[in-house]
Amino acid sequence: MTQHWNAIRKHWQLLGSPLRPPAEVVETYDRELDLARSHVVMFGVTPELAGLGASMTAVDESADMIAGIWPGDTETRKAVQGDWFDLPFPGASVDALIGDGCLTVIGAADPRRTLFASIARALKADGRAGIRLYASPGTPDDPKDIRALALSGGVATFHELKWRVAMTAIGGAPDYTIPVRGILEQFEALFPDREELAARTGWELPVIGTIDVYRNSSVIYNFAPAAALIEEAQTFFDDVRLASTGTYGLAERYPLLVLRSPKRRD
Repeated sequence: MTQHWNAIRKHWQLLGSPLRPPAEVVETYDRELDLARSHVVMFGVTPELAGLGASMTAVDESADMIAGIWPGDTETRKAVQGDWFDLPFPGASVDALIGDGCLTVIGAADPRRTLFASIARALKADGRAGIRLYASPGTPDDPKDIRALALSGGVATFHELKWRVAMTAIGGAPDYTIPVRGILEQFEALFPDREELAARTGWELPVIGTIDVYRNSSVIYNFAPAAALIEEAQTFFDDVRLASTGTYGLAERYPLLVLRSPKRRD
């Protein structure tokens, strides 16, 4: 996975919403988790979220992502290389934990449950966590409808289109998983002429070309529905709910999963 994220790092500036959280998402984290006076642990080095909390420690497995994306350590924030599944903090010591899309990028249900367990183990009894989801709808979109919508100008950004395409490609896959190569294959089947897509939408070809990092990647994503993720989280938390993250393109599929009252399992 490190190689996959290093490839994404190289074109980070070409990414946009929803992959990079807009301002209303940042405000949602702050509001729903009451972060102003808390030390925040963040999965990944999402620069838009680096200013949250009274202080922050960001945890990422990739030294290249930290070097290339993190906006820099200060007196109140730092980034460390580490494992989300084995966090470098004592148990029951973390005030608040956040992560943007992190459940999607770790694949199947077993890793998701392991991540929920890691979060529950790290949080204080009154701690809380917020994970923005990329959740597929209850009724899948028809791929032909996605193509028509994009070519008519009905999709705000290429990255919104990419997630729409991904969610149509899951089919009946166990745990709602898809190899990222499958997202690229579905995209190329729906949009074989990238110049036409660029002309019809106004998106630049280099932005559309960011999807090519999936071509040689072995990484598996998942786009589980919110209901499935809530059910998984309830094994580890007594208080699980969703919060809206705004009105940006397809925001209804990207709620914040808010986790409180961790269950002690050891």
